[in-house]
Amino acid sequence: MSELAFERALRRWVEDRGIAWEAIAYPRPEAGGITRAFRITPREPRGLVVSVHGAGNDALFAMAGLFRRLLLEGLAVFAFDVDGHGRASTTRFDPGAAGGAVAAAVEESGALDRGLPLHGVGVSLGGALLLHALPRLPFASAALVCAPLRVHLTAGSIANELRPGLLRAAWRGRRLYGATGLIPSFGPIRRDLYPLRLTVPPGPGAFGYVDVLNRTLESLRLEEAARATPCPVLLVYGARDRLVPPEQGERLAALIPRAELLLLPGETHLTTPLAPAAIEAVVRTLTTTPPPVFGCRSSVVGHDRGPGTDDLP
Repeated sequence: MSELAFERALRRWVEDRGIAWEAIAYPRPEAGGITRAFRITPREPRGLVVSVHGAGNDALFAMAGLFRRLLLEGLAVFAFDVDGHGRASTTRFDPGAAGGAVAAAVEESGALDRGLPLHGVGVSLGGALLLHALPRLPFASAALVCAPLRVHLTAGSIANELRPGLLRAAWRGRRLYGATGLIPSFGPIRRDLYPLRLTVPPGPGAFGYVDVLNRTLESLRLEEAARATPCPVLLVYGARDRLVPPEQGERLAALIPRAELLLLPGETHLTTPLAPAAIEAVVRTLTTTPPPVFGCRSSVVGHDRGPGTDDLP
């Protein structure tokens, strides 16, 4: 299967710096297929980050800027296709089995076998799946970006994502992703590139799959997981997000014992993971050694603070 232009650019950037790039596949019997993943490893890694993407995307979509920053900090990255996602994977998304995807990825990453500190970053659905796993796995720190307790799908929340900020985010990331590499899968858009294979029928309409996602979120018992999470967790939400309103981040921040909540003014669900301030905060959290002890505090920053992806070498 051919690489997309931004995927090829990321791989070449990695290889030009003597960083190991491995494309691997491993079985996911619970999801009925094979999962594709990428293990990207600096020469002397000081830790490993398991990356969990959002619904309808795949292991590499929109993560090139964050991955470059983490690799330059000496952290290895393990990125995998969540069940039911990815052009090269064959798994299917099952609400009853999806919660095990992170544990399977951690095992395949090799971090524990090599004695590397384990960190995690999850975006949207991936943040919820990662949160579900945090009490069960030895994560040193984690960052959850727009992690939902429930997705609020309305005509207004969909229209809200089509604000000018989405064009600004795409323009800001053009050097890493090209002219179209940051166009997301959203409803029926780009399903040829970012398929979503479900084991249960979706609800009616182009966004009917959200019903399946919400059933999954309910089954993950995320508030219980939040209370039982021992590691420090950064929570990042967009103040203009209507699909996953920032109040959900405030709820999780109140439940997670060692939490920091970062609210980004002007950012929506699709733009928050790409915001320079979000990337900077995630890198800070995952590269701080020993992990910082957060005190359930919150902060609000301007969305233009921090170095952006255009500043990367």
